[in-house]
Amino acid sequence: MDAGIALAGALGLCVVGGFLPWVNTEAAVVGAALLLPPPLVPLLVVGAALAQVLAKGTLYGLARWAPRGMPLRARAQLQRVSALARRRRSLTLTVLASSTFGVPPFYLVTLACGTVAVPFGAFLATAFVGSVVRYAVLSLATVLVRGAA
Repeated sequence: MDAGIALAGALGLCVVGGFLPWVNTEAAVVGAALLLPPPLVPLLVVGAALAQVLAKGTLYGLARWAPRGMPLRARAQLQRVSALARRRRSLTLTVLASSTFGVPPFYLVTLACGTVAVPFGAFLATAFVGSVVRYAVLSLATVLVRGAA
């Protein structure tokens, strides 16, 4: 398979997976890391993280500004969740843990950060760092296992 196709496919799946939590971006990155020559793996890692953060940034924006058009009952539920999120000492650490380990779910953390207006720049930077770490560990493990086989 052509390296460009493997890379483009993985990055496309990372964008889609950023919007749809049931799309497994980790599997896309591992699959691409198996197919790509090792010098292209860092490009895969950074590209996958950027793709993921692009989608999460969009979700953040929707959560930040879309509630104005929601039904009153849904807005009330969202405000209750937002109140719980505001009590957390540092949502930035939660974003870092979520984007690195997936716990709590990154999708839900993204929506919560948008609703409580976590500073957008801090959200994006922290999400990018966590995503790079996550995809770098997965890619490195894949390359090491591939090399040992």
